Amino acid sequence: MKEKRNKKELIAVSLLVFSLVLITVGATFAFFNYSRQGATENKIQTGTLTFVYDESKSSAGGVSLMNAFPMSDEDGEALDKDKSGVFDFDVRAKTEGAAIHYEIYLTKVAPTDERSELPEKVVKTYLTTLSSDIESAPETTGLPTETNLNLYNALWDSKVPSILEDEDTAAKTLYRETIANGESNYEKHFRYRMWIAEEANQVENGAWIYNNMTFSVKVNVYAQNEAIPDPTEPQEEVEPGGDDPYAKPQDSSGASVPKLVTGMVPVVYDDVDQRWEKASSSDWYDYTKQKWANAVTVTDAKRANYISAEAGEEILAEDINTMWVWIPRYEYDSVSIASYAGGTATKPGAINIKFISKEVTSADTDNYKVHPAFSFGGTELDGFWYGKFETSNEEKQYTTDSSTLTPIIKPNTTSWRNVKVVNMFYAALNMTTAANAPKYGFSSDGSIDTHMSKNSEWGAVAYLSQSIYGKYGNETYDENSKEVTINSCSSYTTGVAACSQTYESTDGQKASTTGNITGVYDMSGGAYEYVMGALNDGNGKPTIKFSGFVDGGNDSNKLPDAKYYDVYTTNLATSCTTNGECYGHALSETAGWYGDDHSFVDSAYPWFERGAVWYDGRSSGVFWFGVLNGEPHSTHSFRLVLTPIGA
Repeated sequence: MKEKRNKKELIAVSLLVFSLVLITVGATFAFFNYSRQGATENKIQTGTLTFVYDESKSSAGGVSLMNAFPMSDEDGEALDKDKSGVFDFDVRAKTEGAAIHYEIYLTKVAPTDERSELPEKVVKTYLTTLSSDIESAPETTGLPTETNLNLYNALWDSKVPSILEDEDTAAKTLYRETIANGESNYEKHFRYRMWIAEEANQVENGAWIYNNMTFSVKVNVYAQNEAIPDPTEPQEEVEPGGDDPYAKPQDSSGASVPKLVTGMVPVVYDDVDQRWEKASSSDWYDYTKQKWANAVTVTDAKRANYISAEAGEEILAEDINTMWVWIPRYEYDSVSIASYAGGTATKPGAINIKFISKEVTSADTDNYKVHPAFSFGGTELDGFWYGKFETSNEEKQYTTDSSTLTPIIKPNTTSWRNVKVVNMFYAALNMTTAANAPKYGFSSDGSIDTHMSKNSEWGAVAYLSQSIYGKYGNETYDENSKEVTINSCSSYTTGVAACSQTYESTDGQKASTTGNITGVYDMSGGAYEYVMGALNDGNGKPTIKFSGFVDGGNDSNKLPDAKYYDVYTTNLATSCTTNGECYGHALSETAGWYGDDHSFVDSAYPWFERGAVWYDGRSSGVFWFGVLNGEPHSTHSFRLVLTPIGA
């Protein structure tokens, strides 16, 4: 018996083993140096401190998912207790004279047969608390972010094994709480679930790559009357390429964690080797350093290899077919923006931005507004993915007016132009149909949506660029070089500044919204970009003009749902904010910033275009907006947006 344990009056309870493919059920606990197996209720009492773990309410003794396959978070959260899909347990305590600090943590159990172990990156863990059969996220975790629903490898490393003198055991913190002194009847009811993440659906040579694997964990509870070491204290530094891409990066901005959808691979750019690599948790993004999260989709032939690859593996440019940048949900200061955000027309100041979660739907002060781009058809979003470059197509038919071509988003290609707005829109929307989704690895079940950028979504990116998190905040640039540099290439090459200044070069990166390679390109110059923003026709719909849309009926070119466009009831740029139509859209609020030209829609030219064109020079820019009638034009391209609706 160790003296230091006598002093701490520790209580340690080690609980149930869960398995996705096979299950081993048992309960153990250790008090000082004593342990035993198999009790349903494990109770330890020391003086006036009592701590109880009770598994008697659990159906069939635990969670058993035989021959499990990937499922969505929605299905995982709905796993049925009556079908042994969940495990219920209680924690009860009585504290007189001292508080009790406890932590629920997970440890892996090695497979007991020849099955290999599922990687941590594909296993979802989900912990809730129950009150009268109503489930909710735990209210007191002692952790910096919600951990009740997360991938196993994204949980924080627990410090408890080191207390138990078993430092070689890797453990993950699931929940922490301190029960205050004087608590006579503490009781909390927990429910635990575990499933295989929906993204783990890759097939290679006709077989599921995770076939016949297993993953088992033991759920442990540890308690003592002294504070338990905080798992959020600095973790051991990860060797390059040695971590997993889906864990939490060290970003302190408050930006929402990017929602990777099926088929996406998180990436970072290696400046030394000059290549894109699969990201690790320690280097994927950091908005405080103007490092925005990037992800790609790849061709079908290499998709399974890249998704299952270790962090640090090169993603070959020829295998990429789309590149995306995560735009996190935020609110912005709509008051100071009216006075050039504290600057002047030629040198506007920083737009004040606060990152928020999708649960926040109203601003915290009268000065702020939640940016409208993060509401999509009644669904509140944590963020959305914005096309990193102007859209091209796989067929290399750059001036073809058709919605049947295959959109791609890549640098050093020629942007797709001379397309009616209707065909731009449906080319984007069709990326997630059953016929086209497999080209990108996307799901066609409605959990994600691809569409042509709206004015409001363009505005969200523009405002973020003009904040401390964008190029404006990049210390590489002085007060005379904060504006995003124009793509002045006459050949409509994507991702360049001048034609010879490609996106990865020092000068090329000046043309991104971050001033580095992680931002969005071609938002100044390149081609004009049509957006889904138009004059209201009087019935709440866009004025069709020459866009190619048809109002009503079952025509394949019919106007889409209202969530896909912004409409404006006035042609006065100075007054469209009166009823809120322009807030956040980078229209009247930022008209004339950096000397960018601007024209507002009217009945003759009812469709908005953004960013200007390569030959517009100083008058072009992220805050430039003009108008046209929706017809195809050799100077006009468009931008893609991906919204993870079901994430």
